[in-house]
Amino acid sequence: MTIDKIPEEWVKLVKDIEEYHRRFIIFTLGENDTGKSTLCRYLVSQICHLGRRVAWIDSDLGQSILGPPATVGMRIVSPTEGEESPLFLRFVGSTSPVGHLLQTLVAVRTMMDKAIRQRVDGIVLDTCGFVTGRIGLEFKFQKIDLVNPTHLIALQKGRELEVLLRNFSYRRSLSLRRFPISEAVQPKSTDQRWEYRQEQFRKYFHEAKVVNFAFAGLGLHGHLPDFQSVQHWQGLLIGFCDEMNDTLALGIIQEVDLKRKQFSCLTPLQPKQRVRSIQFGSLHLDSSGQELILKK
Repeated sequence: MTIDKIPEEWVKLVKDIEEYHRRFIIFTLGENDTGKSTLCRYLVSQICHLGRRVAWIDSDLGQSILGPPATVGMRIVSPTEGEESPLFLRFVGSTSPVGHLLQTLVAVRTMMDKAIRQRVDGIVLDTCGFVTGRIGLEFKFQKIDLVNPTHLIALQKGRELEVLLRNFSYRRSLSLRRFPISEAVQPKSTDQRWEYRQEQFRKYFHEAKVVNFAFAGLGLHGHLPDFQSVQHWQGLLIGFCDEMNDTLALGIIQEVDLKRKQFSCLTPLQPKQRVRSIQFGSLHLDSSGQELILKK
């Protein structure tokens, strides 16, 4: 989405951040096709031009800009580093928070803590459009409460978010703002969203190689598969983690030998990266990065 005319609400928010002399945390909230990601990119760019060092956290698992799908990504952007600074990842395990609510919340909070330790001036958080229904509303409520933002930006077409916003409307430490949807927003079909995910996976695994691993000495967590059967192992998406459980790289399991406790995996993991644990996801991909639907 490109915008010829920047909405005045966006410009005013940047101006207010310029005059805000504490660490800010901006939380963008809205359904699909409301312009959250475009707003976040604009905010990061403009605030960076003010000379501020900003952590951009992308928690839109299915339509991620930072990092591959199924991850929460973070990049710290500053006038000197720009958008080529190191990318930090936390593997969640799926392109939807459904079934991975806890992993998503922990990933976001972990990235925030990392950003704060690196003394950023502020954080801009992009979120997914899962904000409807009982589970979606409660998930977003808990996420907002966990993040404790200084600025909550609600992008809504009408009043669809009000039942959620009322929970935070009296919080004195929070600036709650309701933004209309930009006319430049172009809705994406389900097929377009699916194709975007496949393309992002293809790019991520484009130069990946098949590497052999042993389970011995490695921690195992996430959606653990059946260690008595190899039926659902092939194509399983996994995350290779360091000692802090941050994600070093993703991988697609190719073959597994449960008797020898060994497996081969397609991954861009670098030899110098020291793996301490493996996180199992719930997605299956072929070697090109295409999502597979397995029969249960």
